[in-house]
Amino acid sequence: MIEKQKLPFSAEEYQERLTKVRKKMEEKGVESLLITAPENIYYLTGYHTIGYFSYHLLVVPLKHEPILLTRHLNVENALVTSTLNYVEEYPETGLTVNPNEATYNVLAKYGLVGKPIGTQNSAWFFTIAQYLDLKGRVGDKYLVDCSGLVEQVRLIKSKKEIEYIRKAAQTCAAGLDGAIDATAPGKNEDDVAAALHKASIQAGSEYLGHPPMVVAGPDAGLAFSTWHHRPIQKDDVVYIEAGGTFERYNAVLSRTIIVGRKDEKWIRMAAVSKEALNLAIEAVKPGVTSGEVDRVCRDHIRKAGYAEYFQHRTGYSIGIGFPPDWGEGRTFSIKEGDPAPLQAGMVLHLIPDLKTLNEGGVVFSETVLVTEKGHELLTSYPQEIFYK
Repeated sequence: MIEKQKLPFSAEEYQERLTKVRKKMEEKGVESLLITAPENIYYLTGYHTIGYFSYHLLVVPLKHEPILLTRHLNVENALVTSTLNYVEEYPETGLTVNPNEATYNVLAKYGLVGKPIGTQNSAWFFTIAQYLDLKGRVGDKYLVDCSGLVEQVRLIKSKKEIEYIRKAAQTCAAGLDGAIDATAPGKNEDDVAAALHKASIQAGSEYLGHPPMVVAGPDAGLAFSTWHHRPIQKDDVVYIEAGGTFERYNAVLSRTIIVGRKDEKWIRMAAVSKEALNLAIEAVKPGVTSGEVDRVCRDHIRKAGYAEYFQHRTGYSIGIGFPPDWGEGRTFSIKEGDPAPLQAGMVLHLIPDLKTLNEGGVVFSETVLVTEKGHELLTSYPQEIFYK
């Protein structure tokens, strides 16, 4: 007999999520929804595994409990760690391993063939080959693109989700403490990254949805760069973007460290990043558009003379995260000209970092909740440059 583990959320909350998703399915006119994104599967069922690189599929019918199709190795994990009562498997041995055929067989078994099926064509783990195979089996006229359907429901966090992001923020702050303490001339980026991971995990963080950024010197001027054995030199600027994860919910917090000489160039640039961040935070409230928050941040950076170093979004939604990403920026970002309004219950990571090629970069960032009347910082850390 399968004994279920205690799940992060109540049965009622999982059911409420399914109800919201099914309402959107009805609006799209589909009888079932096929989901491969690990974040969406976790959100609806509680099931998660580091094995999402292999094919697995959650089928959400309008009038039946969700059904998971996965490899044999994952069946017991799925039954124990989720709300799922229906788990189908495809074999892993022999020459007949065919997840695509198994997908069709599951749809047929539950009476879903010949009815409109929602697919998530933008999902990272739903390949062109898988889509074409499915289209060949069920017919093109039955497939309806429902990309982003679940993600739109996920944007508004419940009280319990916000509680988990708060805990993630605490582990993130602990990791940042460790990183700052470990930074010194003669150390290297690996030492700092190791200290960050150790401190955040000891504080309760799970594995992160995205590698933290720990970069010193000129390499800090490169986007999405992280530790790579580089020694920390005297007079380096060190860019730290730390993350924390709790029950798969993420929070992010970034700060700048200046080693050795207090270079006025980096001090001024970091001050502008912090000022722009706080202007963006102050603009956050329900009904304000993404573009309006971006504008107050971007205008300040432009007036300070650093526009060429800030040609990206101001921030993005954050919540559930599995590698390769801790954010929900594919669903909602704070970006130039965007008319999408902020809503209470959204959680944002705002990060107006400034990078200059071959020289370095500076950063201040916070994780912010949109409340009914305004905003609340979920991260808590001194907003200062750290000198080592």
